[in-house]
Amino acid sequence: MQIIQLELDDWNFFCPVTGLKVFNDDGQPNAPTFRAGWCHEVPDQPIHLADVLKPLWQSYLEAQLAADDVVDIPAFLRTVELPNWVAFEITTCGMACGPVWSQEWTVLELNSPDEPEEG
Repeated sequence: MQIIQLELDDWNFFCPVTGLKVFNDDGQPNAPTFRAGWCHEVPDQPIHLADVLKPLWQSYLEAQLAADDVVDIPAFLRTVELPNWVAFEITTCGMACGPVWSQEWTVLELNSPDEPEEG
């Protein structure tokens, strides 16, 4: 899967296919093209994982845990081959009581919403 790296000041991330915000204000997926998401703080706990990704993710996670290795989301995403599915690695930066950042991975299926979902 292709990974596109973005650095944004906020979470106004819009789907390039539908034009919709990918996430609602409460953080829940909003775009019908959304297929999965991960946060750097809990890399072993994806959100709203599409059914086709579940067995692939489970195999990867079990192998990493058995090898006592770290969970590397980009490494996992590069092993996934689904046509027109793209991962966005989004880093947000800002200032609070010092510099703060967050990194998340959002997978979108970039087919028209009228086209059938793979898997």
